[in-house]
Amino acid sequence: MTIPETSDENRAGYDRWAAIYDTCANSTVAIDDMTFPAVYAYLKDKRVLEIGCGTGRHTIRLAQGNTVTGIDLSPGMLEVARRKLLDCKAQLIEANIMAGPLNLGVFDAVVTALVLEHIADLGIFFQRAADALVAEGALLLSEIHPDRIAQGTQANFTDPGTGENIRLKSFAHGEADIRAAARDAGLRLLSHTDVFGGTALLRLNPAWEKHLGRPLIRIWTFEKR
Repeated sequence: MTIPETSDENRAGYDRWAAIYDTCANSTVAIDDMTFPAVYAYLKDKRVLEIGCGTGRHTIRLAQGNTVTGIDLSPGMLEVARRKLLDCKAQLIEANIMAGPLNLGVFDAVVTALVLEHIADLGIFFQRAADALVAEGALLLSEIHPDRIAQGTQANFTDPGTGENIRLKSFAHGEADIRAAARDAGLRLLSHTDVFGGTALLRLNPAWEKHLGRPLIRIWTFEKR
């Protein structure tokens, strides 16, 4: 997203997706919703920056006991998030983490889900995340599994009005590239976990049987050195 037209393309795409994002069937979003919250549940009384907060599906959980700043480049997604978060302690800002330093202060944790595929320059992204963290702060990251990305999986949806399949601009990043970019930004990898499709996912949608036993997302935990 260092190229302006890439940001513009995804901003427009997510604006179109916003109205149906929380209700359309999407196996990647579903498995992320089922598993990622347990990773950041330990955060209490912390200052949290959420990069790519979207419709606020994680923001609303993070705001239960933390002071949260959520940023997203899509005003349409943020409009949905603001309606959800009326009674929550969260600040929502329209911003692109790749466009330049945001000067939002420092945070105890940075949380981001299903954003990395849209990032062209991993080095800039991880450096911005590291710059936003206090020493020993945590970066918690959930993303489409690198094997699926390599096979062409990417964020997409069907516009209910036109029937058009919209594929967001995405970039395939391998595990080694992700680790190297994080390390160069001063972030130490603490853990990574592969999340596989299971019966809980199948109960949500029988059509997702094809995902049983397959790695769908990978979750990384980093610490600022």
